[in-house]
Parts: sequence; C-alpha cells; structure tokens
Amino acid sequence: MAAPQRTDRLSEAELTAAVEAGTDQLLLRVSAAFGAQQGWASQLRAVAYELLDFLREDEARARRMVIEAAQAGEGPRQIRERGMEALTELIDLGRRELEDPASLPRSVAVIAAGTIYNRIHVRVERGVETLDAELVRELMFSAVLPYLGIEPALAELEMRRPDAL
Repeated sequence: MAAPQRTDRLSEAELTAAVEAGTDQLLLRVSAAFGAQQGWASQLRAVAYELLDFLREDEARARRMVIEAAQAGEGPRQIRERGMEALTELIDLGRRELEDPASLPRSVAVIAAGTIYNRIHVRVERGVETLDAELVRELMFSAVLPYLGIEPALAELEMRRPDAL
C-alpha cells in the first residue's frame, strides 16, 4: 500500500534548505557510526543502520530528502547528489579490501550506491516503517559482494544489527 501523498508543499528555497539541513545532520551521524566500527563491512553496516534510523525518525523529512529532492529543481538535486557521493565513497573504500584495488573500477561503487538509493526510495514511498533490518541485510549483500565475494555477501544476509548502535 502506498504512503499518503504530502499536502504541505515547500517552495524550492524551503525544500533546498530542508534537504541541506537533513543531509548535514545525516552525514554527521553516519560519519560517527562509520568511525565507531572497525573493518569496512562493519563500518558500512553501521552506516546503513544509522541511515535507516534517521529516515524512520521523521517521515516528512525522509520524503523530502529521498523523494521530493529527486523530483525538485537544481538546488535539492545537487544536495542529494552530495549525499550520494558520500555513500559512493564509503562503498568504494571496499576496494581497499582487494589484493589489487585497481582491479575493480569506481563505477562498481557508483552502481551499488544507485541501487541502494533506489531501494530506499521505493521503501520510503511505501512508508518509513518498511525500512527494516531485512532491507539492511539485502543492501549489505549487494554492497559487499563485488569486494569480498559470495561467502561474505551471503553472511550479510544473516548479520544482525551491532549492539553498539
């Protein structure tokens, strides 16, 4: 069932300011989550849970940042792209896990980040209550597969939320 549509439309300037404030808050939170863990996959998992917590806390903010920013003018889209670039960078750190980091192009991280964003977009459209641990496990599978291989990716499907989060 689709989530109800928003009726309180923001102006382009208000939406830009809201998306920028939300992105700044989110980047601070995911940076702290990333830094609190050891190992790339654990760090990425902490980021994923922090992102979902952030989006679940305020459905209107989640809709602005994920759905409306993608459909809005240049300002909100540029800010959304800044967040996407940050996610891409975190995923691309997975190349450090490879024997030959140059063997995998950065475009793998770009594709993974886009896939993650699209999956979150669909879930936010359905309502933030659909953002759950199962989604994190599926997204982690997709993110780590190209860098760590099939066995660690399959293990992600069973991973639970770290206690420290």
